[in-house]
Amino acid sequence: MRREPGYRGLFEPDEYARVGEFYRAHPDLEPAPLVRLPGLAADLGLGGLLVKDESGRFGVDAFKITGARYAMASLGPERLRAGVVCATAGNHGRAVARAARDLGIACTVFLPAADPGASAIELRTRRARVAAMQADGAATLDVDGTYEGAISRAAGYASETGAAVVSDASWPGYEEIPRLVMLGYTHIFEEASRQWDRAPDVVLIQGGVGGLVCAAANWFAMRFGAARPFLIACEPESAACLLASARAGRLVSITDATPGGRRAEPADAPRRPAIGSRPADGNTPPPTIMAGLRCAVPSPAAWPSIHAGVDAFIAIPDAFAVEAMERLARPARRDPAVAAGPSGACGVGTLLALARSPDLAAIGEACRFDRSIRAMAVVTESP
Repeated sequence: MRREPGYRGLFEPDEYARVGEFYRAHPDLEPAPLVRLPGLAADLGLGGLLVKDESGRFGVDAFKITGARYAMASLGPERLRAGVVCATAGNHGRAVARAARDLGIACTVFLPAADPGASAIELRTRRARVAAMQADGAATLDVDGTYEGAISRAAGYASETGAAVVSDASWPGYEEIPRLVMLGYTHIFEEASRQWDRAPDVVLIQGGVGGLVCAAANWFAMRFGAARPFLIACEPESAACLLASARAGRLVSITDATPGGRRAEPADAPRRPAIGSRPADGNTPPPTIMAGLRCAVPSPAAWPSIHAGVDAFIAIPDAFAVEAMERLARPARRDPAVAAGPSGACGVGTLLALARSPDLAAIGEACRFDRSIRAMAVVTESP
């Protein structure tokens, strides 16, 4: 286990206060539920399991809108006059499109084109998201290549039109808005703290470019300091850019990282990496059913907090995510059902892997994976 006891996070108290003020001023933005799953916890050999169910968040069925809505409101109408643009590999574009609709401004979304080897679930989910963005008035454009390539196209479009880029991934000269988006994500954990009777011992958060992991690392460090829960970043085995960067001790792209070695390892204590350059298009990461987490390189704005505040990184095969979706949707005991998409099920899938995989035993020992602890995962999206 690696931990920086003095770490207190990226955000200042007044920034958290502004997020709280924003959401208190919008009572129509109702909290997402914190669900207790004692049956699944018992099957996993845990004392308890909490799931923050973001599958119905603000009518867009994913957590992303907590960040997009807060960031766009913080920018103000003058900076949004020419509309907004973003890239998306999953639900971010859906969130930006809905927030833009609510604000009455134009929205353009760039998406990596569907991979020829994509699963039927991924293709069906992608079609539904594109249709929803278009229904909210957004223009959607496919981009050959990676999510990082879509980000570059969105940035170019912004330079040409004056539209504001709304992204939780950063690059040199573009840090303010990703910071606001990640700050908005912390509302998820503030909500959870008002719903639990005691804090979880272990928290599992999906990777992607790292925006939600960054938010979790900062919020738990601010609230609990050195006594914060054991935080695990979860990723697809074929798109584990956070794990690759933790191993390298600096930001790396998984298209450049050397393959091989164990799937997962506790975070060591590498030196803090230099902030990388603007994401460039490269080789496409291998397909994964967890398409919303199919990112090649972490966000430079998120990485320092991930480096300081995450205790372990785990990458799982798609099979664990599929099983997690099924077990959440059709619980064997009297647990309530939770409708999770593939990326949304990644945290629970990681718990399944921890319970069964001998090569994850070191992480299980570090976080005391037994009936004495309570874990919390976030279901970040609906099917």
